[in-house]
Amino acid sequence: MDDDEVAPRRRTRRRAVWEDHPEIDTAETKFGAGPVDRTRQLPVPEDDHAIEDYVKHMAERINRVLLPKYGSDESEQPPTIYKVPQEIKSGNEDAYLPFAVKIGPLTPYRYHKGGDNQYERLEDYKWCCVQRLFGRHHLPQEPEKTRALLGRCLNSLRSLEPRIRASYPRDQRSISYINGKDLLCDVLLDGCFILHRLLKYASIAKREGAAASAPEVQASGGMDEEEDNDWTQVLGWCWVWGFVTYDLLLLENQIPFFIVESLFHHLRTNPDESSDILVSGALRLFRSLRPQPLHSSHIACRYVHHLLHLFYQSVDLPATMPEPADNLRRYGMPPSELSQWMPCTTELEEAGIKFRARQGASSFLDIRFDGGVLEIPMLQLYDYSEHLLRNLIAFEQTYPLTPGHFTAYAMFMDCLVASSEDVRLLQHRGVVMNQMNGVRDKEQTWFFSRLCHGVHMAADRNYLGGVIAEVNKYQQARWPRWSVALVCNYYSNPWVATSLAAAVFLLALAFIQTFFAAYSYFKPPH
Repeated sequence: MDDDEVAPRRRTRRRAVWEDHPEIDTAETKFGAGPVDRTRQLPVPEDDHAIEDYVKHMAERINRVLLPKYGSDESEQPPTIYKVPQEIKSGNEDAYLPFAVKIGPLTPYRYHKGGDNQYERLEDYKWCCVQRLFGRHHLPQEPEKTRALLGRCLNSLRSLEPRIRASYPRDQRSISYINGKDLLCDVLLDGCFILHRLLKYASIAKREGAAASAPEVQASGGMDEEEDNDWTQVLGWCWVWGFVTYDLLLLENQIPFFIVESLFHHLRTNPDESSDILVSGALRLFRSLRPQPLHSSHIACRYVHHLLHLFYQSVDLPATMPEPADNLRRYGMPPSELSQWMPCTTELEEAGIKFRARQGASSFLDIRFDGGVLEIPMLQLYDYSEHLLRNLIAFEQTYPLTPGHFTAYAMFMDCLVASSEDVRLLQHRGVVMNQMNGVRDKEQTWFFSRLCHGVHMAADRNYLGGVIAEVNKYQQARWPRWSVALVCNYYSNPWVATSLAAAVFLLALAFIQTFFAAYSYFKPPH
């Protein structure tokens, strides 16, 4: 078949493709006519006017595509509440979904098999919180004043609507498509629910402080009428408040903290009361969780993004954090070139490294290595620990202005735990305490591995990079390994140790006998 017969068939196939895809057009090139995607084609500058058109076209495209997604350069800071990336969430999606209460626009509703909304009971309870907060002003019999106070709260939230929307990424459909009226109603209910919880626990903290300063004054052992009502609202579901505390620390289950602060300023009964009471209430609410908030330094309310961020700040970090320049001077290489891996616990013990629970540490993150001893503060693991640590790590993975200490810690522990034997060694040394129901050593082995699923850590941000380098250097030395082998082979059994001691004693006697025999030969007695 000659070329004249093939060419019409090729043109026919091209025409069929172009008719099915009208966005594709033809353009003459040095290779001949061919398909060109007009949706991606940009004007080619040929003169000054064409260049101006080209710049204008690019600017319009940036405004249309990039700015709605990433925000403008004029924004003071990036969003603070994100959806968890799917590669991280796929390890355990339930760890990022609330069990009892839904907060904010990012969390989807969950339904039971019968079709009932899982959060319905506490959704109704949010209205009770609104009623109680407004009832503190004794306005039930004055509906006009109640409406006026409600109007002031809504107007304040309306003025904050741009900040509220800016707290979430603009490409999140769940926030972009909520109209202003629904958004204000939702954040009012969620804000009053959180405010009611924080004020309740701030009151508890105040009573405990008064009882501690004046032991002769007995604090009330029970709850007052308002606190008791919390339980009567959920009869038959009284254990739910523990899950509520956990739900308030999920990354996707957040609202900006300035919403709670704004409602507090309008609904407080004492005009001189500071918003710092919200921080003290939150710290008291989360006091029973592990890792425990130590809050040795003051946390200003205006610097809190949301409740998870507040808990993140409250967990004290090591007082002296290594700087990248210190690693450069100490190891002769930048931190980005330091190894991020080290052997597991069993291999390190075989190399002569000892594990010890660090006492008096400022934080569970404060890990030290000195003289062949790796000191790690005790970490207590509970049923909620995986959910809590996962969300703290997800916050670090999504919010750029965090140091990444939780991620570095999880990766460090993941290196140490590779088998159930590693878990038993760490438990025996007091480094890890398992408080989880029904979780055995074999299941606990994968705890830190699950935390690190889909997680990334820049080497130059790893505050434990220096510790890992020191451990690897010590582990590669020969003498510690030889000394451990000597102890394991000859001192693990008392009879073997006794035989070895006798052999050494006889060897010493033989050496002494040989010495005196030689001495008497070369220097005989006169």
